[in-house]
This record gives sequence, structure tokens and C-alpha cells, in this order.
Amino acid sequence: MTATNDTQWPEAVRRALETHEIVLVTSGLSDTREAEALLDEFRPGRWTRLEWGMGSAENREAFHQLQQATGMRMLPLVVTRDGALGGLPELRAHLGAGAGAGSNPVAAAAGPDAATDPGARDPALTILGAGGLIPFVFFGAGAWIAQPEWQAFALNALALYGAVILAFLGAIHWGLYLADRRHRVGPLSAPGWAVIPPVLAWLAVLQPLPEALMTLAVLFLVVLWVDRYSLRGRRLPPGYLTLRMVLTTGAILSLAAGLGAMMVG
Repeated sequence: MTATNDTQWPEAVRRALETHEIVLVTSGLSDTREAEALLDEFRPGRWTRLEWGMGSAENREAFHQLQQATGMRMLPLVVTRDGALGGLPELRAHLGAGAGAGSNPVAAAAGPDAATDPGARDPALTILGAGGLIPFVFFGAGAWIAQPEWQAFALNALALYGAVILAFLGAIHWGLYLADRRHRVGPLSAPGWAVIPPVLAWLAVLQPLPEALMTLAVLFLVVLWVDRYSLRGRRLPPGYLTLRMVLTTGAILSLAAGLGAMMVG
């Protein structure tokens, strides 16, 4: 533990230590679930969390001051009234908890058979993602084999489903914003970007079908590119962006199949 005079603490840390025994300092990007589970188990109601987003100059200055006071550069950083503890291993030792205690509160709640490896792929993402691709393939292929009176239905259903999925992809950033108010998509706020895919998709389906299908295919490419750029620094389920690329490819090929059926017909 690094002992230090309390006058060296940033003001926010000093105020927090007046009312709590332990302060957990994080940037908001760090995974603090295990630390929080340990603190809830061993120090319920006696700890608090300070979240300093590094997008703020004031927060960066506070973190720099904390580094100067403790000599530690890690986040999350655990601080007590006696000094800075360090990270998760030091917190475990301080609380007298084993290495596995609180390590996966979600899995612990689910039962002993639940997966405990945070790096493991979640099969539900793959299953649900593949399920979401079925309407694309069904209507894209159906446009080729359907009777003429049903072809128009298949093509319209394909375009409308594409618009719905684009709205869903935009909503991902609403969810991230609700969890982290600093989340941005390039120069835009997350909610600002989140409404763009559904609005453009709606405008796309107002066009004649050939133009609608082409526009939707382009939008899927754009949304994938934006997400790969804006999500690359975030903690994501393993394989998420690869899965997105596969599903986007399937959606675009299905839209192209529908467009091809129109051109041949």
C-alpha cells in the first residue's frame, strides 16, 4: 500500500474518503465488475466509485494529481483512507478474498454450470445473429423462385426487413450511450449517430425498389465501417465485429440477389 498525506488527494477523492472507507477510481472503460462484486460482498455500503472519463481536461488533471500522490498509473485504482492499494490483486489481498471470489458475479448468479471465462464466445450471439439473417436469405432467394405475383411481395419484404435491421444497428449506440455517457461516434454524440441509420433506411424504402435495395446495401456497408471505427476501443464480446462482418455480407448479398431478380425479370 502506498501511504500518502490526504492533502495530496484530488478534491473528489478527498471528499469521497470523508464518507466511505474505500474509493474505486475508474475511467469508465475499465471492467470493474469483479472489484465491485468484492466490495459489495466484503464492504457493503462502505465504498464508492469515482468515474473519470479521460475526455475531460478536468478529469485528466485529477488523474495526473492522483498519479503524483500515489505513484500508480493503473485504472481502476483502489484508494483507502490509509493510502492507495493498487488494482484488483491488491484489493483481493486487502479484503482477504481468494482469487476466485467475486470473479464473475453474473456466472455465480447463474449457477455452478455457468461459463466463467470472460474471453469465451457467447453462442447466443452467433445463434441469434444467424437467425436474423434467415429473412434476408429467404426473401432474397424467394425473389428468384416466386411466382410473379409473389415476387413483388418478397422484394418489398426484403427491403422493409433491411430497414428494420439498420434501425436496430443504430440502436446499439443508444445502449452504449446509456451505459457510458461519454460514448461518441466520431464527431457525433452517440444518440446523434443512432438516429441516422433508421432515418436513412426509411428514406431508402420510399424510393422505387431497385434504388431502395441498392441504397440499403450501401447503408449496411457504411454502418459496418462506422461501427468498426467507433467500437474498436471498447470492450466487446469476443468475435463480435467478425460476426458483424459475416452478417453484413449476408445481408448485402441477399439485397443484391433481390436486385438481380428484378433486373432479370
